[in-house]
Amino acid sequence: MLERSSRPELALALVLVCSACSTSKPKPPEADPAQVTALASKMLKEVPLPAGVRSCELKEMLGGATLTRRTLNQLAHHPMPAQPEVAEYVNPTDLDSPAARTLIDSSDPSAQRRAAAELLAAPSYLVYHVDLVDSPLPLGVKDFKRPTVGARAIRYDRTGTPLCVLVFFWGNSKAKHEWAIKVSDKPTLDPAVVKAMQDDLTAEMLKRISALAVEPPKQVGPADDRTDRTRGEN
Repeated sequence: MLERSSRPELALALVLVCSACSTSKPKPPEADPAQVTALASKMLKEVPLPAGVRSCELKEMLGGATLTRRTLNQLAHHPMPAQPEVAEYVNPTDLDSPAARTLIDSSDPSAQRRAAAELLAAPSYLVYHVDLVDSPLPLGVKDFKRPTVGARAIRYDRTGTPLCVLVFFWGNSKAKHEWAIKVSDKPTLDPAVVKAMQDDLTAEMLKRISALAVEPPKQVGPADDRTDRTRGEN
């Protein structure tokens, strides 16, 4: 009797196990983070010279993983240069693909391996590479000339080979620049003013990049009356 009564229970247990197996989610793909390190190192070594690659078409600015130059340095485990071009305020993490931030910020090996697989599966990479920070006030220098930051959006293929580049410029907003001049009436700059100007550069950079893939407006008047969209002046 005991043997007979246990068979239905065993059959039910097997059904439940099989059901659990069939409904379980597939394991997310994983990859060795060292592959990302090697890829980032290659992209840093293969930053194209001016006019070394063709200019990107607007549609090419979309669809790939995005990275700042600062993040690319971190992924490659390269020493961070002591240059304003890799400062956080011109390399905001808002521009990084989430997988890149996971690789840098997470200490969970499984999360890092999943992030590595996601980043390596990207169809292409767009790196925001700042070349020039000619902005005295955000650098803490009391010089009231209009600031200029120059950068390139460099598109790489999946192997880390540069395909095209788009040059763009921006600076502090006119209102913020005028505010800084007005409140800077002492021999040295107030650190709060410096920080405010850095934050404004970040905000203006994000605005500028959001417009990179947008067709410029048609000229409606004399050339001297146009806003120079390439320079992104305010």
